[in-house]
Amino acid sequence: MTTITVSSKYQIVIPKEVRKKLGIKPGTRLCVEESAHGFQLAKEPTLDEIRGLLKGMVVVDSEIRDESERELP
Repeated sequence: MTTITVSSKYQIVIPKEVRKKLGIKPGTRLCVEESAHGFQLAKEPTLDEIRGLLKGMVVVDSEIRDESERELP
């Protein structure tokens, strides 16, 4: 277990090993969740990561139409 310290400005430094393992870079957003034992930090997925999760998903009875078929007034 790694120990971190909260600064006088309520900031923490995430250890290099953790940043590297999770792919955390400047600008990465983290989610904070309260748990029974304290709190947890989790990396907020990027739009590209979310797209990857949806890849190959079958859409049934979709109302999605090709933009070229759209009737304009």
